[in-house]
Amino acid sequence: MSNDESEVNLAEILGAVKAPSKQQLILYIPHKDKTGKNVKNIQKWIKDAKKLLTIIGGGTTTMPPADGTWLKKDIESIEKLKDEDIVWEKTTLISTHIYEAHFGNNLSVLRKFLHRFGKETNQGEVAFEFDGSFFRISKYDH
Repeated sequence: MSNDESEVNLAEILGAVKAPSKQQLILYIPHKDKTGKNVKNIQKWIKDAKKLLTIIGGGTTTMPPADGTWLKKDIESIEKLKDEDIVWEKTTLISTHIYEAHFGNNLSVLRKFLHRFGKETNQGEVAFEFDGSFFRISKYDH
């Protein structure tokens, strides 16, 4: 649509209300640890993440496990890469569009969950996305 044309109010036309936030939070829950071993109780971790994000955003969308990879050590060129240097895994993505107040009120709970997941499941990194930026946690709280 060009600048001289009037903007379409899509929400009005379709009878929708605006979502509580444009800011999306996505958690990545890998099914293996940094050595390639299966995470014990993965369904419990997924359920706990969904419960937390439901509080933060009023609901969640869970993507079926996606194929993912994890590089076990720092390798900078494909020529040096060996198959055993890669963990091939499934990763569940859980997303919500946040309610700002609920997000702010639950940041410490979210931090505790992410750090506990990383430490207790032997993750090299725990990843999440917020508002279009990708974050990695590699040092976990005690």
